[in-house]
Amino acid sequence: MKLDLNGCRAVLLDLDGTLYHEDDALPGGADLVRALRRRPIPFACLSNSTTSPQRVIERLSNMDIDLQPEQIYTAAVAAADYVLDRFGSSDGSKRPRIFNLATEGIRELLDGRVTWVQSADEPCDAVIVGAPANVMATEPRQRMALLLVRHGAVPVGICADRMYPSARGLEFGSGALTSMLCYAANAQPVYCGKPHDYFFLELCRRIRVAPRDCLLIGDNLESDIGGAKRLGMRTILTLTGVTRRSDALAAATENQADAIVNDLTELL
Repeated sequence: MKLDLNGCRAVLLDLDGTLYHEDDALPGGADLVRALRRRPIPFACLSNSTTSPQRVIERLSNMDIDLQPEQIYTAAVAAADYVLDRFGSSDGSKRPRIFNLATEGIRELLDGRVTWVQSADEPCDAVIVGAPANVMATEPRQRMALLLVRHGAVPVGICADRMYPSARGLEFGSGALTSMLCYAANAQPVYCGKPHDYFFLELCRRIRVAPRDCLLIGDNLESDIGGAKRLGMRTILTLTGVTRRSDALAAATENQADAIVNDLTELL
């Protein structure tokens, strides 16, 4: 099928499993990005990554995929947006008090805009939680986060992913560590990544397009297709990631894509 953009005012492209896998571009990925850059409508790339857009750009440049920071929206950016919106002030006079149980990418995104909490005795507005393999999520820091959440800090999960694939195999995801922390602290988490509404709505606000006017292309039935369809987006599922065709055909109605392709070359 050819990519039909009639009635669309923006295209949203998932990254991992759609444009690339690990360190390799997937078929049609780089060509589709180049084709979209020639179109007169905006497009953005999205990911449940716990890192910053700049680090994503550096990775993509090695795959011949050239993007600008404003064209990439990660779950880490959504988490940073959330704590600034909820606990800060529009004029910057009030800085959120944040404990980073996530990544160096979160530090890069929020340095100079928040007050970093360094001990369990300090007032804390929120604990931002990433995957346990991250350098900021050591066991001592996990114990400190537990005390802070028990004292009232809001646990903000970068995303609800239970696990994710890496070169070492399957890893515990941000959602797994957030769930463990909240169970121990008897607290309710806030999640900022896909498929939660906040992620898609904030991205659409950034590109100034209503969700119903967007086309999303992704590989995950739950986090990509289901999250997008809930807000009225058109969707295309690519089978280059976590979803098999049999899974797609058997999916619940709310998670069924409007179209299915084997890979992105079919859209060129």
